[in-house]
Parts: sequence; structure tokens; C-alpha cells
Amino acid sequence: MVAAALIGVTACGSDAEPRATAAAGASSEAAAPAPPAATGPTPAGSADTVPTEGATITIADFEYVMPEAIAPGTTVTVVNEDDAPHTVTAKDDGGFDVDLAAGETATFTAPDEAGEYAVICVYHPAMSGTLVVG
Repeated sequence: MVAAALIGVTACGSDAEPRATAAAGASSEAAAPAPPAATGPTPAGSADTVPTEGATITIADFEYVMPEAIAPGTTVTVVNEDDAPHTVTAKDDGGFDVDLAAGETATFTAPDEAGEYAVICVYHPAMSGTLVVG
């Protein structure tokens, strides 16, 4: 059993998906975590494939392109592909506020509490989105 647990820990170091799905999987075999990583879009309401390491928010054409959902505490990379400055600012209690110049990339840590966080750009009030942490 200890050996099986060590195999699962080793797999988590190289692929973010297995760590989120290992508890839900029926087996701890080394090959078992691979299918969840390759499933593509997740069904609505599925929490089995929430990424646990790294996520990206892209800003392009004055719109946010958000990941479907991310795990609490995930490092989020923000890429501003526009020729204007933007922010990724939690509208209420989210604790994140990233200010990016045109073409800049920055990171922040997602909230530790699961939930839906409204996001706005302080420079462009019409820009909004939702960061789902779950």
C-alpha cells in the first residue's frame, strides 16, 4: 500500500490532473491517472478535473478568456495580448488585483476558498468575467 501511495505522489509531480482525480479514481496504478488528463472539456458540474497546478487567463480583444475552473491556491498566469493596459481585479472579496501593461504577463495566487469570483478591469469597466475556484 505504501508503494502504491508513492507511485501516486510521483505521478502528481509531473502532471497536475492526477492529483485532483486520484482520490476519485478506483485505482492507484501508474496508468490510471492518464485518462482524466486527456478527457478534454469536462461535463457541467464535474469537479474531477479541476487543475491543481497553474492556470492561464488570457486577455485578448478586450475580453477575458478564463479557465473552466481551478483549484484553490492555484498559481494563475495572466497574459495580456492587447495593446492596452488591463487588470484582473476581484470585484468583491477575492484578494487579487493584477495590473498588466500592454503585452505583459504576470501571476497571482487564486483564493483559497472555493467559489465564483467576479473579475473586472479597472481601466475598462465593460470588461468582466468570472473566475471559478473549486
